[in-house]
Amino acid sequence: MSDIDSRAFFGAVLKAIACTRNHNPDESGYAEGVLAPTARIREFEKELGDRPLGPAEVDQVLAWLDSTFRTKHTPAEEREHYLRRVAEVTVQTRTQAAVAA
Repeated sequence: MSDIDSRAFFGAVLKAIACTRNHNPDESGYAEGVLAPTARIREFEKELGDRPLGPAEVDQVLAWLDSTFRTKHTPAEEREHYLRRVAEVTVQTRTQAAVAA
């Protein structure tokens, strides 16, 4: 996982958060369960700079993404769709960069 395209990875994760509907009628936990993890992801992306992501860091970002899914009560099928999309975009972009080089 350390050879992933960080920009594509973060882009796909943030897109997944933005595109999933909130199915949770209780808005009280939204700030803590969606806004805070999203802010952490954005801060972490900035802190990372050009340094490649390590496996533990990928796991942490995916845990923050999962937190948003749980808070929004995102259905399992939709979660899987976005997790596959994160993996596909990340691998595709990395493969395209290698081919172009």
